[in-house]
Amino acid sequence: MPVADDLDTITERWPALQEATGSRPTTTWPPAMGISRLMSDEEQAEAAAERADTAPDAPGPRPTPVNVNVLDVMTTIETGLVTTADWLAERVQRPAFTWSTGRGWSDDIHRQAVLLSAKDAADPRRWRYTGRRSAPLAAEWLALRLRAAPGPFRPLDEGERQAVENVARMGAELIRRTLGDARRKEPLPYPCPLPCGGQLVIEGGDGQTPVVRCEDCGRTFTESGNDAA
Repeated sequence: MPVADDLDTITERWPALQEATGSRPTTTWPPAMGISRLMSDEEQAEAAAERADTAPDAPGPRPTPVNVNVLDVMTTIETGLVTTADWLAERVQRPAFTWSTGRGWSDDIHRQAVLLSAKDAADPRRWRYTGRRSAPLAAEWLALRLRAAPGPFRPLDEGERQAVENVARMGAELIRRTLGDARRKEPLPYPCPLPCGGQLVIEGGDGQTPVVRCEDCGRTFTESGNDAA
C-alpha cells in the first residue's frame, strides 16, 4: 500500500475515531471464545465480577463516559502528524515572496507587488504554524507532499520522505488497531488442551472470525470449540 494511502486512511477514519471516544472502554481483546472452558473456576468468578461491576445498572459510581484509551491514541497520532508537518514545512516550504519598489501605495507597480506578496503568503496550500492544526489537516498536507502536488514547495528528499512514511504508517496502524481493522496476534495464558500442551495464540481483531492456534502442534480452534487441523 502506498504510504500516502496511510495518510488518506487517517483523514477518512478520524471521524470514526472521534466517535469512538464516546464509547465505553472494553476488554474484549482477546475475546474469550470457546477457550473460556480452560479458565480456572477462580478466574471465571473474577471475570463475572468484573462484568457485574461495569454493567450499566450496577451499583456505585459509574466510569467516565469518555474512552481515555482512544483519546490517548488520537493525541499520539495528532502530535506525530502536526510535529512532522511543522518540521517538513520548515525544510521544504518556500518563504512568501516580498517585493519593495520604494514607491508609495499610489504607485501601480508598488501596489501590484504588495498584493502579489500578500497573495503568495496567503496561499491555502501552505502549512500554517498557527491557527487550524489537526491530525486530518496535517495528514492531508503530508499526503500532498508525498505526491509532489504543486505549490510553494520543493520536492522531498529521501530522508524527508522516509520520515513522513514512518509517522504515516504508525498513525494508520494505531487507527486500524483501535477501530478493530487490524489483525492481531497475542499469546494466551492457557496451554493447548491437546496432549502437546503447547503455547496457544489468538489471531483476529480485523473483523474476521478469531482463531486460536497452538504454536506447537499447529491445531486451530474456532469459536465453536472445534479444531481445524
